[in-house]
Order: sequence, then C-alpha cells, then structure tokens
Amino acid sequence: MKFHKPKILGIVNITEDSFSDGGLYLDYGKALEKSLKLVEDGASIIDLGAASSNPSSKEVKPQEEIDRLKPVADYLLTKNIPVSIDSFKSTVQQYFLNRNVQYLNDIQGFSHPEIYPEIAKSDCKLIVMHSVQRFGPATVIETKPEKVFNEIIDFFSQRIKSIQNSGISSDRIILDPGMGFFLGSNPESSIHVLKNISQLKGYFNLPILISVSRKSFLGAIVGREVNERTPATLATEIYLSYMGVDYIRTHDVRALNDALKVLEVLNTGV
Repeated sequence: MKFHKPKILGIVNITEDSFSDGGLYLDYGKALEKSLKLVEDGASIIDLGAASSNPSSKEVKPQEEIDRLKPVADYLLTKNIPVSIDSFKSTVQQYFLNRNVQYLNDIQGFSHPEIYPEIAKSDCKLIVMHSVQRFGPATVIETKPEKVFNEIIDFFSQRIKSIQNSGISSDRIILDPGMGFFLGSNPESSIHVLKNISQLKGYFNLPILISVSRKSFLGAIVGREVNERTPATLATEIYLSYMGVDYIRTHDVRALNDALKVLEVLNTGV
C-alpha cells in the first residue's frame, strides 16, 4: 500500500439537529469561528451545511438554508478560503453558484437536471454522492453489502453520463459513495465499500471523497457513542489515505491533519 495525502474538508453544520453537533453553530459568530479554526487546523476546504441529513431531522426550507449559509460563506470567500455548500436543493445550489463557491456537495447526487445548464456555466466542482435514500433521509432501510456496491457502480455510471451530456467536464466531478445510514442500517455495507474503495476509484478513474467521521457503523464496531468515536474515525481515515482517497470530509480536522503530516514524513523515500 502506498500513502496518498488527501485534501481535508472541515465540517461546519449550521443546523439544529445534526447527529453529532446539532445546535452548536447556528449562531453566525460561532459558525465563523469554527470555520476559521478548522482552516487553522489544516482544512483545505470548509464544507458548510444548513440542513441535517440524519434520519430524524426536520425539514429546512431553501430560503432558511440560504439565510444560515450566506454570511459564513460570504466571509470565507472574501478571505479566499475554498467553500463547499452541502445541499441537495437546486434553489440553494443556484444561489451559491452565483456567489462563485468552489464546490457543491449533493447527498442525492445532483438529482435535479434542470440546474445542470447553470452548473455548466460555472467552474464549480461537484461532489456527487450516492445514497440508498434517494428521496430524503426520513427512512433507513436494510441493505446487503455486495448489492449496495453494485448499486453504487450503476448509480455513478448513469449520473456521470447525465452530467457529462449536459456539457459539464468529468474533471469537475468528485465521487462520494456514501457512508453510514446513507448505505442503509447494516454496518457491513459501509465496511464492504471501504474494503473495496480502490476498486471503485479504479473503475471510474475519478477523485473519491469519503466521510466516515463519527458514523454509526464505526460505533457498531467499537461500541462507542457519537462523541467517543474520534480514534475509530482517525483509524479509518488513515486507512483511506493508503487506499488513494483524494478527499476526506471530517469533524476532527486537527487530528487527521497531524496524522497525515506524520505519515507523509515516515513515507518519504520509502
């Protein structure tokens, strides 16, 4: 295995009910302070979300998402800090395309083709995520690991074709297979995908993003509650750096960045 240093996306949830930090950063000042701290800790990109994707989350209207995201995103952009907007709503995506954000992160994998022409006019990169929950997070379903992996291949094959047919270059596409409840209630589905992540990368030959941070399947492995999963998260992220993953989205930026610095030194000349 060869070490590969991925870019880090630092997570800032400007939400009421995110599974690990809901309510902590609804205040603009706290959200901005958190964002800047993550940059200081080593994040290359700040991933801002204003609507939780956990299975019991409340619906957030598009304008409310925009109102929560706008002041933080605007400030970061003025400081030339790359911003990712985590939203599957086309209205929200359109708004931030107009503000020239560098990344759109869609948990439904850009399921609204009506926005493709506007995306094609921009330089924004697209984080195209797969989820077994195609129409929202309200229901968690049981899945079989091998079947999920095959569905990921089929989903990306179709979605990449649709995006490219709209005039959007493949060099703007980043693939996220989903983790945790996005792959169903069975922890083995996430584990199976992680064990085969190099196969997924090789199949599409596109950048891969993974977000395992504090996820439920890690809790199932180690028997820890959400905020006690930092060691399990970091172990998985180190594994991913050896699997050639290009981007890691995480809550614990400092821990991951420190680990990657050490691994980079230890692997120099090896």
